[in-house]
Amino acid sequence: MKQKDILYLLLAVVILLVAGYIGYTQLVARQAASKTVEVEKIGAVPETLDGAGLAALGDVSKVRDFNSPVDFSGLDNKAIFGP
Repeated sequence: MKQKDILYLLLAVVILLVAGYIGYTQLVARQAASKTVEVEKIGAVPETLDGAGLAALGDVSKVRDFNSPVDFSGLDNKAIFGP
């Protein structure tokens, strides 16, 4: 083998080792981390809410609204693609 061939062979081995290491750390680390997932279990929601439940839903320090506002402006625009 020539020196150039040996250099290419070593380069190929290094590339395969790096790719194998990255693949191993990405796949095995995620499997180990998936076993430590914390889940919050929510109990049954009653059919009717009493005054305390409604007050808790109205308290902004405990409840957060995740709805984004919907923009209905321009719905009656006849030239939607420009003037």
